[in-house]
Amino acid sequence: MSTSVFVFVATAVVLPLLLSEFGDWCPWLAKRLTRWTARRLGDVEATARYSEEWLAELAHLPGKLSHLLTATSYLLALPRIRWSLRAARRATRTEPSLDELLPTQAPIYWDSRGVIMNWGHQLEAAYHLLRVIVNEDPQVRNRLHLLVGPPGTGKTTLAHWLQHEFVRDGKNIHYVWAPAWIHRTRPLRVSAQMRDRLIQASQDVNLLVVDEADQATVDTLQALQLPCPVLVLATTGGQLGEIVPSPATAGVVVDLGRILDSWQRATPGAL
Repeated sequence: MSTSVFVFVATAVVLPLLLSEFGDWCPWLAKRLTRWTARRLGDVEATARYSEEWLAELAHLPGKLSHLLTATSYLLALPRIRWSLRAARRATRTEPSLDELLPTQAPIYWDSRGVIMNWGHQLEAAYHLLRVIVNEDPQVRNRLHLLVGPPGTGKTTLAHWLQHEFVRDGKNIHYVWAPAWIHRTRPLRVSAQMRDRLIQASQDVNLLVVDEADQATVDTLQALQLPCPVLVLATTGGQLGEIVPSPATAGVVVDLGRILDSWQRATPGAL
């Protein structure tokens, strides 16, 4: 008999009191759980937005226990919402430009008003280079072209002339000083992510000029295989040594030293 009385008191008196007391705490617990869930979204803007929406939804719910059940549903949906937010950020993220990835500006001594090439061998070299650089054939366009020669043969002047002509025709040309790119404090590592970013950023580039390159620079460019034409300026016979391009990726190789020698023999006394 005592057991029956105890069960009756527990079910008829104690349990309703506990449920009533717990019900009074449910809205408070629901708000705390909702705010905690919103803070786990990992984004300040999303946290503020979802917290406001969820709390407004809780305020319009009838009853007390429904608040806690709804807040629990927010918690269970947290992994899915976080994945959706990350996917949306990836879809709207702006890829860095080539100026941001390779932030080397053209030399200040390159006068935007243009340059005059006084040597005939430079014009001959410019003809060879332009013929392959402006070629839109996909098998030719993304080749690595080299302009090499001893100091004083006019490599920089020729590159300056190409830059002026491309800009005048509305084309996009990007200049990179190789020592600042390859040998800076944190050297460029051709990781898969970096390669994808550089390829994406160079899609609309008509010519990438890499000045004062060495063999490490050429090796890096070969590994990148950018979709735009690349013109490498390198000094031969000096401290940088000989540049040995890979036959698989090299386009035209213009040696200003040899062209200058041939031109001087053909036109004695021209210089």
